[in-house]
Amino acid sequence: MMKLRWAAAVWVCALGSGSLGALETRPHHVPPDPRKMGWVQTYTAGHRCGQDLCGGSEIMHIKAHGGSLFAFNGYWMDSHYSAQQSAQVLRLDEPDGVWVVDLNTAAPEFGGRTHMKGNILSSVYFSTDKNGNAINQTVLVAASKADSSADGGTAISVFTRDDSAKAWRLQTLLPGPQGGRKVPRDILIHRDVVTHIDRIFLLCGDSGVISGVWDSDASAIEWEASPEYPGRNKTFPVRALGLASANGMLYFSVGSQLYVRHDGAVPRWTVAYQQDAGKVNTEMGGIRGLTALRRDGEEDSLIFVWTPTGNTPGPVVRLDGTALRNSTETTLRDLYNRHADSGGGTAKTSLGGYNQIFQLPLQDLGGPSNRETSSLHIVGFEQSLLNATQSVEWNGFYSGGCYAIRKAQDGTVAYSTWEVNGRFGMGKPVLEAPRAFEMSPFPSERGVLYVGGFDANFHNATNMAWIFKAGLDTILGEVH
Repeated sequence: MMKLRWAAAVWVCALGSGSLGALETRPHHVPPDPRKMGWVQTYTAGHRCGQDLCGGSEIMHIKAHGGSLFAFNGYWMDSHYSAQQSAQVLRLDEPDGVWVVDLNTAAPEFGGRTHMKGNILSSVYFSTDKNGNAINQTVLVAASKADSSADGGTAISVFTRDDSAKAWRLQTLLPGPQGGRKVPRDILIHRDVVTHIDRIFLLCGDSGVISGVWDSDASAIEWEASPEYPGRNKTFPVRALGLASANGMLYFSVGSQLYVRHDGAVPRWTVAYQQDAGKVNTEMGGIRGLTALRRDGEEDSLIFVWTPTGNTPGPVVRLDGTALRNSTETTLRDLYNRHADSGGGTAKTSLGGYNQIFQLPLQDLGGPSNRETSSLHIVGFEQSLLNATQSVEWNGFYSGGCYAIRKAQDGTVAYSTWEVNGRFGMGKPVLEAPRAFEMSPFPSERGVLYVGGFDANFHNATNMAWIFKAGLDTILGEVH
């Protein structure tokens, strides 16, 4: 099979604070125990950084890498989106520092194509190269749908960072008019159990899943020329959204189905699970936030949010073991309704699972939640409202940033609902949809979580992107 080592490969130096100036940040005092830190906003969109506007309508991802923190924004429904203003990777180097632009995806050196959303940002680790040799290679990868070129063709842009050179390389995947809606949504390393080689898998929206390996000679990812599934010039009717590895097997979600990979030199994919036979609205997604749950002494489980159509209650579904035994743990609608105060109305549609459901580190807990807890996870969600007061609404959506804590303890699971920056009220910024979570990489902030988000929902959302942080005791509701 023909390989695509890298097409349209370009190196561009990462930008830093010396050339761009600072984004707005709030000075703050870190308490002796950072786990008790209250909510602090660290990024507010809409500020000039040298020649660039550092803004965005949404923060799509936050990822720790190489001792720094990176975030990928987007400009969907933002009036600044143009040939010059495109998705940006931001970087924070210290707790009291300022966010700076590390990658401008619209830079002329990358061919002048625009990228509306920062679809993927992940720090991936290869332990083997394509020949099976042992390596120790960590790479920061950013991926985004490249908007139409002059011939009407689209593509996926994959940017990889060389940390020593502080530069980014561009690889262009699946260029051309075929392939449907090429919106990358997830990326994962999986060790093939037959070949014993690490492969990187990238979900390509309607185009399915493409894979690659690490080429040690080129110091680059070597991608296949066409998707591994469903194949060249074939598409899914809805976007493929999530990847997860459980019990040694790789799964991906598309619409109402989970596919499983049968590893080997000639791999196969088959349907492993069907949530519902009904039609799935591609904007809602179907199976969202697919995540593996590790359980000591037991088989792994999978968990996801099920959102097939509008007016969905957003069930949180768990599949246990290799048999994928189905159970519903809760619904996002119920979590909001039990949390809402008298002016908050009730949830009409609840949507969550923007990325994977994030696991919180038990070793960084200091409060009573550490006692006999098996695992803690956090999922952000939004909701359109019925019968709410206008003071808590943004275009019909709840203005606060709701998230749920999933706590597994002694074989039972419990959920509680909280909000980024505390319960929404007059004078507080509109947050609406927490979608990105990452633990602080800074030694002085052990036990501090960074959260970013917003969801434009087809409404004007100029400069609505945000990032907050707080200690885990605050996140878990143990500091008031």
